[in-house]
Formats: sequence, structure tokens, C-alpha cells
Amino acid sequence: MATKPKATPAPKSTAVALAKSAKSSSVVSIQEALKAQAAAMSDRTAPPSGSSISVTQDKKFKLPDGTTTAGPLQLVIVDFTARNEFYPDAFDPNDIVSPHCFAIGQNPLKLVPSDNSPEKQASDCSSCPMNQFGSQGKGKACKNTRLLAVMPPDGDADTPLWTLKVSPTALKSFDGFVQSVARTFQMPPVAVVATVSFDPSVTYASLRFSDPEPNENMAVHFARQAEAAALLTAEPDVSQFEAKAAKPAKKAVSRGSNRR
Repeated sequence: MATKPKATPAPKSTAVALAKSAKSSSVVSIQEALKAQAAAMSDRTAPPSGSSISVTQDKKFKLPDGTTTAGPLQLVIVDFTARNEFYPDAFDPNDIVSPHCFAIGQNPLKLVPSDNSPEKQASDCSSCPMNQFGSQGKGKACKNTRLLAVMPPDGDADTPLWTLKVSPTALKSFDGFVQSVARTFQMPPVAVVATVSFDPSVTYASLRFSDPEPNENMAVHFARQAEAAALLTAEPDVSQFEAKAAKPAKKAVSRGSNRR
């Protein structure tokens, strides 16, 4: 009776090489996937606080390097976005939390809450009860702001972009400035150098935008707009948020100076 010839096993060295090759391909595949995840992280987290110009209660700008100045500042607004943020609790400087509901976009009249909002208050911002005047005193429970990506007028390709938040009380000045630049220069804000100061007629720190001058360095600033857009659309970090399931939104209370 004929017997079936046995298959000749591959040499040990060849088998080991094939196994190593398969393992190497798997590692490369995983590394590529991780790189893709890392590249997308900017869409899931907020810009680092160290890149922001903050405003103090005593009407001073705190620059990213830690220095403070009463200003005014000369800045180029590379780009900006509209942002709505809802916090149901009073502001606590010792316990900074993410907004329960937030929206980011270019048109402030067409914003919709992000799907990543821990507790969405409505399907769109325009009809949201938290975004109506009277939902918190005479004002809104939802904080309407603009977030700006700015640079110094003499900045270059390596100058870091900074962010500056325009509070609700400063929206009229900022939006009016943007409209004025469009009428006068037929250009967006990146085409001019803006003077940013504080309103002297009020006791709290409310920004004012004025005195647009032609931006002699516009080509450099214009080239940073894609980077600015990525920075401005980064969402708040809500990874530590503990959502309260099936609970109605609490009546908002005053957030003091943080709402200015």
C-alpha cells in the first residue's frame, strides 16, 4: 500500500524568520494606528492653558510667560470661533470643571451642542432654555463667548499662537470691531493690528477692541490660519466628568466675575 509522502518541514531558520516578519508587521500596524490616534488628540482636548492670555479681576493681562500688564496690547487676530458654555453651578476658582454642555462653531446663530457634551441641554443653542435672556437674572445661564487665536504683530512662523477669550460683556465690542474691519478694509481681522484694552467705564475687566491698523506682516499671520483653526476647535477635556444620569438641569446660579 502506497504511503503519502510527508511534507518536508521548512527549515527552522525560515520558520523563525516568517514568524518574526508577521510579528513585525503586526507591531508596525499597531504603531500606525496609535500615530493616527495621537494625531487626532487635538480634536479631543482643549489647548494648554500656558498658551492663553488670561484676564485678571484687577484689569490686567496675564501673558503665557507669567508676566502681567495693564495693556493695552497690540495683537493680530489670526482667527476666531464662537463658543457657548453652560455650567449649572457657581464658579469655584479652586475647582475648575468642564462645561456640562458646550458648542463650538463659526456662526454664533447656528451653534449646536457637541455630541461630547456630558449633559446636552437642547438639540440646538438658539432654542435652548439655558441660552435665553432671563434664564439667569437678566442674562443667560449659558455663557456666550468668542475664542481668539492671536499673535504679536511682529510674530514669525515659529512664534507660538496664543488664545484669548472674549467674555459675554465684551462681545458687542469684538463683533463690532470685526464688522468695522470688514466695512473699512473689506478684510477679515487677520488683515489688521488690533488694540485690545479694558473698558474704563466699568469696574470689572471687560475687553474692548479698537484702532485697527493695516497689518504689514499679514502673509505670515495668514499662513498660520490652519493651525489656528485646529487650536480653536479643540473641545474641552470632559474625560473626568461624572454625568448625573436622568437628572434635569439645575437652575443656574451666578458665576460672578467669570461671567464677565
